[in-house]
Amino acid sequence: MEIAQGIHSIPAEIDRFLGFYAPQVYLVVGGEGALIDSGYGDEGSISSRVDYVNAFAGLRLAYIVITHAHPDHISGAVRLREKTGAKIVLHSAEQTDIAVDKVVAEGDIISLNGIDLEVVHTPGHNPGHICLYMRKERIMFSGDQVLGQGTTAIPPPKGDMAQYIDSLRKLLGYDIDLILPGHGPPLREPQRRVKELIQHRLEREEQVIAGLRQGKATVKELAAEIYPELAGFLYEVAKGQVYAHLIKLEREGKASSQGSGKDARYKPALERGRCA
Repeated sequence: MEIAQGIHSIPAEIDRFLGFYAPQVYLVVGGEGALIDSGYGDEGSISSRVDYVNAFAGLRLAYIVITHAHPDHISGAVRLREKTGAKIVLHSAEQTDIAVDKVVAEGDIISLNGIDLEVVHTPGHNPGHICLYMRKERIMFSGDQVLGQGTTAIPPPKGDMAQYIDSLRKLLGYDIDLILPGHGPPLREPQRRVKELIQHRLEREEQVIAGLRQGKATVKELAAEIYPELAGFLYEVAKGQVYAHLIKLEREGKASSQGSGKDARYKPALERGRCA
């Protein structure tokens, strides 16, 4: 369906392992076309996207721009390239086994002959994650940096909580009327949503620090304290979030650890004026 002038959302199936909201695949139509992300590579997904593009008589699909190289965003890219001749575009810091046709960096412009997509590097969820900004239209495609609902997983080692929060703050510097996320519905109060996400992450960080002060010393103990309602896959995601916060806190000198990885034991750094 068309969600803004020249921008279409192509339906995708929900993968409940990777999230409760299907990966969004957007078609941007100028003099040429571009897909924002590819979704999955199964026959049904590929056919639905190719059929949607082909419904625009004479439209040349020039690019498949990948926000980041997670399976729900990149798996269909190669088959879509085979069927359309479009070039696969990825940020230089992103790693994938897929042959990429065009590598981009911060500030690069992807021109569609009438519509420009500006590359905004937003590391944190993944090292080469990008958002795409339509400056004249004040629209931002946010990938997994900002979700329509819920919060983004920041799984180490590629996920970096400090970078993620910095990237959220970076988005506050853009004039945005509409965010089109990689999962979930469009966001029509972008500044409010981004500020909520920053505040949420800082509140979680305070919960981690409080847990450390109470003697919770491992990722597992802290996750059980902070997320008592979660189990199964969601609990594993929560442990990844706690681990990402602990890595950030240790880099900032606010926590220290013994051991390595998720089996490490952590304690809060001594605060000025406090005795051991």
